[in-house]
Amino acid sequence: MAGALGVCIAAVYYVMTLRVQQRNIKQTLETRQAQLYMQIYNTINTREMCESDYDNQHLELKSIEDWDKLQADKEKWVSWTQWGNLFEGMGVLLHENLIDISHLARLLSGSIIWWWEKYEPFIMEFRKELDFPRAMIEMEYLYNEVMRYAEEHPELQIASPKLP
Repeated sequence: MAGALGVCIAAVYYVMTLRVQQRNIKQTLETRQAQLYMQIYNTINTREMCESDYDNQHLELKSIEDWDKLQADKEKWVSWTQWGNLFEGMGVLLHENLIDISHLARLLSGSIIWWWEKYEPFIMEFRKELDFPRAMIEMEYLYNEVMRYAEEHPELQIASPKLP
């Protein structure tokens, strides 16, 4: 009888310990996601990123010839590449479930939608002409997921700003 009681107590203790561990793991994951979210937020709020965002709003990039011109202008190339790489990286994080789409959609949906829709024709030509099918593929995934999230959450009124 005493042995059976000891086994029951041990089982209850084990279950309680597992639950505490699960809560701790969940809190750790939420903390890490919040830290990542804040790193992204802090990155996009630098003067440098705001200036490159401004540059992108006034950049025409529609063909491989435009790409050649862009590469000849270091400042414009850096501006375009900064945002492209940022969005590509966010797409990878999202694809790997390391960040939640709700965070990205609430923080950057306008920029993500605007950037992809402005440069999609060029990116598609770039992929084809340079035989580089993975060019901006994670950015495309990010865009598609933001659009899906927007459909699922119309109350957020996610849309692209009408910029030049």
